[in-house]
Amino acid sequence: MPHDDERDEFDDIADQGGPVGVHRRPIPWWSRVLPPILAFIAAGLVAYLIAVLVWNSGQSDDESEPAVTVTSSPDPSAETTTSPSASASPSVSASPSASPSASPSVSATPEPEIEYDVQIHVRNGAGIQGLAGEQQVALEDAGFTNIEANNIAPGLIPNGVNTVAYGDERLADTAQAVADALGIEAIDDSGTPGGAEIEVLLATNPGN
Repeated sequence: MPHDDERDEFDDIADQGGPVGVHRRPIPWWSRVLPPILAFIAAGLVAYLIAVLVWNSGQSDDESEPAVTVTSSPDPSAETTTSPSASASPSVSASPSASPSASPSVSATPEPEIEYDVQIHVRNGAGIQGLAGEQQVALEDAGFTNIEANNIAPGLIPNGVNTVAYGDERLADTAQAVADALGIEAIDDSGTPGGAEIEVLLATNPGN
């Protein structure tokens, strides 16, 4: 005998026309397609971000490369200049050799001591009139101031040649200057026949 029971939730499910019993609810089609699409989009975004980071880092490395190449390039001239350092040391030992040779040069060439006011007699023994006076003028032109012209016997002239005679050693440079001024080569330091400090003994004309 049928019983009239109150309606419950199971009666509502039966009225919908679906299968009756324990079954899963059907899954919509978009729920199966959407997750792979979202995963593909996410993977693409991650790959794009990685590519951007790599590209930016690559540009910064390229810009810094010229600075690295300039500083890392070796300087060949630096190696060549440092190697001869051993040969530069002997130059120090060469300097003492120059100092001994410099000292003799100071005393080797002393300045001549010429007395332009010394007593000079020009004595004519050549028999040529006015010869002593001509030589007196030549000595005055050379700067000598105390000059006298006179005659001498030809036999008092040493070796019969034009001679500049003196007796005091301090007059050696002055006698040489007198001889150079008149073009006379012979110089006698044994004294003067007339007693003057320096005497020019003329056997011939020095100008001929």
